Amino acid sequence: MIDIYRSNDGERDMMNEFHACHNVREEEVTIKTKTVFGEVYTYAEPKKEGSWAFGGNILFTSNGIHPKFNTPIKLHDRNMRLEGKSYADR
Repeated sequence: MIDIYRSNDGERDMMNEFHACHNVREEEVTIKTKTVFGEVYTYAEPKKEGSWAFGGNILFTSNGIHPKFNTPIKLHDRNMRLEGKSYADR
């Protein structure tokens, strides 16, 4: 399991895919890279189809079983399809 680090409010933010989770399995996320202003930016997203943005969560583990996550990686799990909807509509 890979730990999710977040601010105190992160567990209550239902727009984040993994809002109630303390960790994820490696199979649930994919690591991606892109170039931003000439620098390589590495991040993770849920494997589930969606429109994802950074929601304030970080993935990290010191467990050697998951070496890709031995360096903190920003988790883009904020579901932008829910942006602008009220919580009652979900």
